[in-house]
Amino acid sequence: MKVRTLASPSALLGLSMVNFLFLVWLLAGRAGAVVLAAVMVQAALGLLLYNRFSARVKEGDEASRQAEHYIQCVADLSLDVQSIISATHQSYLYMNSAVEKVLGYKAEAFIEGGLEFFYGIVHPDDLPQVRRDLERMMGMKPHAPGAGDEEFIQEEIYRVRTRWNDYRWFRSRRLVFLRDENGSPREILAVARDITEQRGFEIALVQAQEFESLGTLARRLAHDLSNILMGIQGYTELGLEKREDPRSLAGSLAKIRESADRASAICRQMLAFSGRGRLQLTRHHFNEALREGLPLVESLLPENVQLVLDLEQDLPQVNADPNQMRYALLNLVVNAMEAIGTREGEISIHTCFKQLAGGGDPAAPGLLGDYVCLEVRDNGPGMTEETLAGLDDPFFRLKHPGRGLGMLTVKGIADEHRGFLGTESVPGRGTVCRLYIPVAVQEPLADEGDEATPIQADTGVVLLVDDEPTIRAILRQGFENAGYKVIEAVDGVDGFGAFVRHRSSISVVLLDLTMPRMNGDEVFAEIHKVAPEVPVILMSGYSQSEATQALADKGLAAFLSKPCSIKTALAAVHKALRETVQEAR
Repeated sequence: MKVRTLASPSALLGLSMVNFLFLVWLLAGRAGAVVLAAVMVQAALGLLLYNRFSARVKEGDEASRQAEHYIQCVADLSLDVQSIISATHQSYLYMNSAVEKVLGYKAEAFIEGGLEFFYGIVHPDDLPQVRRDLERMMGMKPHAPGAGDEEFIQEEIYRVRTRWNDYRWFRSRRLVFLRDENGSPREILAVARDITEQRGFEIALVQAQEFESLGTLARRLAHDLSNILMGIQGYTELGLEKREDPRSLAGSLAKIRESADRASAICRQMLAFSGRGRLQLTRHHFNEALREGLPLVESLLPENVQLVLDLEQDLPQVNADPNQMRYALLNLVVNAMEAIGTREGEISIHTCFKQLAGGGDPAAPGLLGDYVCLEVRDNGPGMTEETLAGLDDPFFRLKHPGRGLGMLTVKGIADEHRGFLGTESVPGRGTVCRLYIPVAVQEPLADEGDEATPIQADTGVVLLVDDEPTIRAILRQGFENAGYKVIEAVDGVDGFGAFVRHRSSISVVLLDLTMPRMNGDEVFAEIHKVAPEVPVILMSGYSQSEATQALADKGLAAFLSKPCSIKTALAAVHKALRETVQEAR
């Protein structure tokens, strides 16, 4: 119930003033009439000023209440999660109602649980960075209150688990909202926006523009394959015409094989571009690998970008996958090209030898030893430190998301080769990326079935399971010429049935991964249950890591990357049989 008052403060003050004036009149008498009149005028003016001041105070209080109500309404209507964090107690002082709409949690859950509750729902992959950033902001160096400097705005992207057990992407911005008398952070204001849908659009854009890049690549590769096929067709016709001349026929067959090797290399480039290439380390000259990839790089460059080559002569050899090196070059050049955009620009490709002493080169901190360095430099707009810090983001692109596979992939190539990827950039002066690959100190381990491996004369029964008739026919003839007996199967179901029927006589199984009715990994699992001692070799056109991911540590004898030669397949079979005999002893 509202309490009512008989008189306002101004009325009481007026009544007191009248009593005071009456007292003065009694004391002063008629002689003090002039003084009394002056006092009365002053009193009246005082009352007017007081009433006006009181009204202004009421107006100020009402405006303050309205402003607070407005701010609260804005916070409640916003879909951004707004909060105030106590830097001293690591707790939430305020959280708006948007958190319940977006995440399903009530604001009280954050206020009662503090930062530990927040840390508990951040994605485990993002948690270390989120925790470091918050602790860094809460522990910022003090500065004098009222110094007039703008507060640093901290921005990051992370995922948070909702009450419905799915993860949402958020972009958060924070600043020091209030400092204590020493200038240390006391309260932190944070605003987090749900960007899950935007992230989905980014992914779709990445995929769409990757298709565009693949289309450009496909046109170039289709041109190269057409030339190769024309060569194969021509040498086949010449071989048939000169089949009675052994020397001429052998020459035609050698050219056909050379063309097939080139086609195989193109297939590996396509797998490398899709991220599914098999890492094949060979000892080779770095510059030669890059020169083979230059035609594709040049075909992607627009007319406004000039390419400058500066390849150091007599570089030491490296143990590396030539296709991965070419792909790393392609990716770095495409990123540089997009950074330049539509203005006139230049991209330089430089290779050199580096002797690093574990920190002597600031561009490659911590590296020790001899390296070959690939340097790609552009004169584009350059990048800020904040942009450089985002290079590890899978969605990082200098300009158009999706072109190339990102700096993260090049970093992965460097890591696979025990190398290093370094990037330097200055706004307005361009960017330079350096890929360091260790110099070969010894011959790499030969891939199973190196071409120098002679065909082994051996005995045994090979179960050959593949849905491609041409592959079965070629491998069957090669195995039979080497002394093996071959049982063919046209798919996974047929293959497992053949294994059950001929279990006692089968020495080794050669199994394709992708087949109708029953895939190779399923056939392997069933064979392993029945006869784990029988070696199984898996074949696939995909990378070894991808093809054998489900079969890791399951007893797979070997892996063959398609396309492969007959010698490669024979070497793999011979090695698997030899190891089986040694284990039996």
